[in-house]
Amino acid sequence: MNRKNKTLIKNIGLFTLGSFGSKILSFLLVPLYTAVLSTSEYGTVDLISSTASLLMPILLLSVFDATLRFGMDSTYKKADVLTTSLVIEIKGSFLLLIGIIAFSILFPSQISRDYLIFLFVYFVLGATSQIFNLYLKSKNQAAIIATSGIICTFITCASNIVFLLWLKFGIVGYMISNTCGVLFQILYQLFFGKIYEDIRFKSYSNLSKPMLEYSSPLISNSISWWVNNASDRYIVTFMRGVAENGIYSVAYKIPTILSVFQGIFYNAWSISAIKEFDSDDTDGFIGTNYSVYSFVSLIVCSGLLIINQKLAAFLYKGDYFVAWKSVPFLLFGTVFSGISQFEGSLFAAMKKTKDVAKTTIVGAGVNTLCNFIFVYYIGSTGAALATCLGYFVTWALRTKHIKECIHIKVNWLIHGFSIAIVLIQAVLATIADASLIQVVLFLILITLNKQYVKPLLNGIRKK
Repeated sequence: MNRKNKTLIKNIGLFTLGSFGSKILSFLLVPLYTAVLSTSEYGTVDLISSTASLLMPILLLSVFDATLRFGMDSTYKKADVLTTSLVIEIKGSFLLLIGIIAFSILFPSQISRDYLIFLFVYFVLGATSQIFNLYLKSKNQAAIIATSGIICTFITCASNIVFLLWLKFGIVGYMISNTCGVLFQILYQLFFGKIYEDIRFKSYSNLSKPMLEYSSPLISNSISWWVNNASDRYIVTFMRGVAENGIYSVAYKIPTILSVFQGIFYNAWSISAIKEFDSDDTDGFIGTNYSVYSFVSLIVCSGLLIINQKLAAFLYKGDYFVAWKSVPFLLFGTVFSGISQFEGSLFAAMKKTKDVAKTTIVGAGVNTLCNFIFVYYIGSTGAALATCLGYFVTWALRTKHIKECIHIKVNWLIHGFSIAIVLIQAVLATIADASLIQVVLFLILITLNKQYVKPLLNGIRKK
């Protein structure tokens, strides 16, 4: 095994420790949420967190992307990169605070003060967490990131039990719990990752100009990516009501399992993609990892589709159970979301931020148009289908660009057949259980990609 793969596998192992167990614990909290919170409450707080996610790239000018890219560039001092990022965050947070105060004065009865406070706190903590995570990643401190992730989830789980079950604070307890975990994560990274040593507000070289020249084109990319991720919830709320959005938001919990696997690999890959980039893909490093990553995404998606209704029966209580119908296309869309992010790291390595933004904008446009049409006719299931199409278009356009820029070594015929198999399965899983046929399709998928199965199992054993 060459050095590139050893480094990648080592980082995957560390991110697995930090993400897998913690995400599983979070996943197991879903029955608690669906038992304690009403569909309207869950739908409302989901919109608040989605709004915060939209505002981050706008108010902070997508500085997160520059934090990693410039942090890994030896031309710049890491302390200057970190401090510049935090200064931009402080300015953006101040603008949000002014906006919230103005909104509460002009429209005092439109939205609860608790929700506005949650929006601001969620924004500040989320932005700081992203900057710290990407900065530590640029310093190759994956172990600190992994440990802080475990701490975050433990605190979140514990506080959920205290505030929801013991103190019975309801939706307010849910909001407090989901900020406590991130706060402790930030504090751990600040001190144990020794980030405080690199924060130098009084004496640093301001890198705002080069960093924002790099990240500014990614503002539209981040907004468009948010459109693919979250705009469907606003459209469902507008056309079908906040209660149905609560049900639809819960449907995302099963695709989160696939996102965990993808996120673990992506965290490690985003480092290797920049550090080991080779446009000729001489040793097949890029092509092999693309193929294996795509296969794992498809096989996990296929397996989850088989047990979708059984998982839904365990996770979704009462009125939430109908959410299973939206899961199959959300799962299939998550496959393309993950592969698109994989390709996005290659664009970052080439510093082609405008190209990556264009692909996401087109995908977001398809998503939005289809959402208005499909939600009108088939409700939240239509939103899932629209989201899937948006991610598919983004992936297709990025793949086309990647093939033009990099001599990537991938068997596109097998890749295409594999996608078609899981598409058929997603359709079957939406209209009926059809477990037996799905199992057959799952086995065909494995057989078709058998050249990746043995190396994958060997790699897992070695870790």
